[in-house]
Amino acid sequence: MFTASEDRLFAVLPDETWFYPGHCDDSTLGKERPSLAEWRARSW
Repeated sequence: MFTASEDRLFAVLPDETWFYPGHCDDSTLGKERPSLAEWRARSW
């Protein structure tokens, strides 16, 4: 599942893109991008 998020979101959209997850705080892809390796390790 995470690969789809990486391929469809992080790989094609700019860091300035806001997202609204419905839980936690709103954020941008650029702010969350450094967490990708951790999320992948957790299988998020």
